[in-house]
Amino acid sequence: MKISNYWFAVVNPHSSNGSTLKRWPQYLKRLREEGYPIDFTYTSGPGDAIHITQKALKEGCTRIISVGGDGTMNEVVNGFFSNNQLINPQAELAVFSHGTGCDFIRTLKIPKGIEGFIDILKQGRKRKIDVGEVLFDDNYGQQIHRYFLNVADVGLGGETVARVNQQSKLLGGKLSFLIGSVVSILRYSNKVMSCEIDGKLICNGRLNSIMVANGRYIGGGMMIAPHAELDDGLFDIVSLGDFSTWTILRHIPKIYRGTHLSIPGVSVQRGRSVVITSAERILLDIDGEQPGQGPIYLKNIPRILCLWG
Repeated sequence: MKISNYWFAVVNPHSSNGSTLKRWPQYLKRLREEGYPIDFTYTSGPGDAIHITQKALKEGCTRIISVGGDGTMNEVVNGFFSNNQLINPQAELAVFSHGTGCDFIRTLKIPKGIEGFIDILKQGRKRKIDVGEVLFDDNYGQQIHRYFLNVADVGLGGETVARVNQQSKLLGGKLSFLIGSVVSILRYSNKVMSCEIDGKLICNGRLNSIMVANGRYIGGGMMIAPHAELDDGLFDIVSLGDFSTWTILRHIPKIYRGTHLSIPGVSVQRGRSVVITSAERILLDIDGEQPGQGPIYLKNIPRILCLWG
């Protein structure tokens, strides 16, 4: 059998607070029992999944599984690209979400766990989805180029993710992010930010956050962009105004339910390109990771990646 007929899994053993390392052998056994020939490699540190995925695709593999959290998925997606283009436009991605937030699969309505993932493979449902492209600065002022599938979040979310990722996630995704969110809200100061969408200045003032959404969920289950679609060629851009600490805390339940869009000071726009700038330091969250800061330039690349689910 040619390698192109195999699935290749990129496995983050540290995801889900380290439980992936213990459980992956039994997951692999289940997948092979169901008739799926799979090779795999464990990641060894940040950025490793990008290089592992690139190598597998360049060697002829066309079906990649991301095994880990949303951060692992983000690295795997970046591994589909080299020199600003897909390594193989025919390559396909399946996401076995086994991490803290698992926000991306909520939009797809994929259940967590190995049996739910096996069902996705059995159904054979595939579709082309949009990919977000983003330019931002690292902590040394060097411009970085990345791709994302779910949400890029500027402001409070960036600070929350930085805090959550520095602490233990033994409490699970939703509770870890909820606690991290509350602590961040109590310590966060709103930033003066400027946001352009498709070349038009939409807002310029003190804001809490700007979320550029391809998927619907962030922060372990917050439905921040309830109308976002993965394959419509547009971002849903949700901004939260100059809210007080109390206002944000009071409306957290609405954000989880996706009923926050009617709150005065919440704005929703749609567009293909977004520019977010500030004279202050604004932290960026991409798919549950905090890789850098503003200024931030985002572009939607429509229906470029083949996804199972």
